[in-house]
Amino acid sequence: MNELHLHIDGSLRPSTLKELRPDIDVDNFGFTKGMGLRKALDMFKVTVEAINSPKILERITREICEDLREDGVEMGELRFAPHIHGCSAFEMVEAASDGLQETDGLILCGLYGDHPKVFEELVSIASRNKRVLGIDIAGGPLPHHKYGLVDYAPAFQEAKSRLIPRTAHVSEGRSSREIINAIMYLDVDRIGHATSLLEDPTAVNLIRERKIVVEACPTSNVHTGIFDSVADHPIRKWIQNEVMVSVCADNTLMSRTTTKKEVERLIDNCKLSKSDIEWINKSSEYGKFYRFLG
Repeated sequence: MNELHLHIDGSLRPSTLKELRPDIDVDNFGFTKGMGLRKALDMFKVTVEAINSPKILERITREICEDLREDGVEMGELRFAPHIHGCSAFEMVEAASDGLQETDGLILCGLYGDHPKVFEELVSIASRNKRVLGIDIAGGPLPHHKYGLVDYAPAFQEAKSRLIPRTAHVSEGRSSREIINAIMYLDVDRIGHATSLLEDPTAVNLIRERKIVVEACPTSNVHTGIFDSVADHPIRKWIQNEVMVSVCADNTLMSRTTTKKEVERLIDNCKLSKSDIEWINKSSEYGKFYRFLG
């Protein structure tokens, strides 16, 4: 089992957060059903502020990797935005790298609304650190943002030229057009969430033709109000349409989940068959960015 979509700042151990932020009621901290994406994203202010030094980040990364092994995950791709913690982005990436186990790697996230130069810097850092497996655009677009997904195309194309894999948070309850734009302009290898995929046959065909793996995060999608329950997730229809898909936890702290629990919930609620699980496992193996390192 692989974990392809896991945010460091959303996956701290509760005990560690309690130690770093004793002012927070950790027992009642995290996402709740239907809270919406904006409120969910706002909660990261607490954890980002807590991860305010390279030493703390190294520790948290190490603990997450230990937790992944405990959960039965063989390989994890941990992602974070290194430029938002009040420290040097390069130093934070180095620290996170030091916390990784041998089978794990990093994905560096720029955020919707960031200046394109942020993504250019992340590509530069990624090209100098072999523990960085790819880049991502995370968060969500807002009306007041000066820059949008297409504005990051030059940085993503530069990443492609440097053989750095690419993923993107798109269509997280938003238009399926984002999927098409991410494929056509960012040349992504994977897609995060993509909950509206089936609304556009063009998007489905592009995903299939280019063998793009979707990173499904069912519990997270319930928390952000996209689905009323895990049973409403379209993963079975994706598999029926031969869309490659990997099951991911997104944020183990915020959603009080693990990769294994996400798979179990989908089996129970979406009635996934043995062949469905085999498809998911093969998709996850194919989609891992480690395969690009050779």
